[in-house]
Amino acid sequence: MNNRSIAVIGVSFLCAALSGPAIAANAASNSSTSTHTSANKEMKGANETVREATKLVQKLKANPETKKALMQAKAVFLVPEYGRAAFGIGGAGGEGVLIAKHNGKWSDPAFYNIGSASLGLQAGVEGGSIAFMIMSDRALKGFREKHNFSLNADAGLTVVNWSKRGQYSAGKGADVIAWSNTKGLYGDLAVSVTDIAWDGDANKAYYQKTATAREIIDGNMQTPESGTMLKSEFSALETGTSSGQTAPTKGQYK
Repeated sequence: MNNRSIAVIGVSFLCAALSGPAIAANAASNSSTSTHTSANKEMKGANETVREATKLVQKLKANPETKKALMQAKAVFLVPEYGRAAFGIGGAGGEGVLIAKHNGKWSDPAFYNIGSASLGLQAGVEGGSIAFMIMSDRALKGFREKHNFSLNADAGLTVVNWSKRGQYSAGKGADVIAWSNTKGLYGDLAVSVTDIAWDGDANKAYYQKTATAREIIDGNMQTPESGTMLKSEFSALETGTSSGQTAPTKGQYK
């Protein structure tokens, strides 16, 4: 090997040594950007869910019977948009927020995803909004203590529909009352909600820190700005007053 070849090899090794840290830095930068983008997407999605949940609870409060049920509930699980064509055939898709009453005060929202739900609907109908009024401590226990659970008879719970013509008296003794604005809901068919999963990413993005279900449900988290209107809608139930607030418009909270 001549001196020229040795020199070329030496330069190649030097270039590789010098470029290595730069390549690693670029990779780290790209990873950081990707993580930041993902977190922003999660936060935007969480804020949108809260905004739509606020509209849903306002709709529930407008009806005296559903308002009464809200006041008597230990917690309410709001799913503003459940997947289309999902009911009756065990379809999947929907993110919701749980608002719980603790020591007479309502908590901030805790985020969960729904795997599937059957509310006694005709197969093929479109999805819509769902509100699960949690009436017993044993139904609330799943939200507090488990990262994946169900609301159905297999879990030892009595879950009933709030039928279009039904009255709240029909739900006495129930652990959960399920309300939906979807047409075709039958009050005499079984309700089953499975694969309710804790959404750790959405909760972390929303609160800007890692939070547990127990911390949120027990009221130990500070309310983000975008959550004050939803919480005030429930707080107004205790005082018997109107919240006096309107759900933020889309895009108001990024």
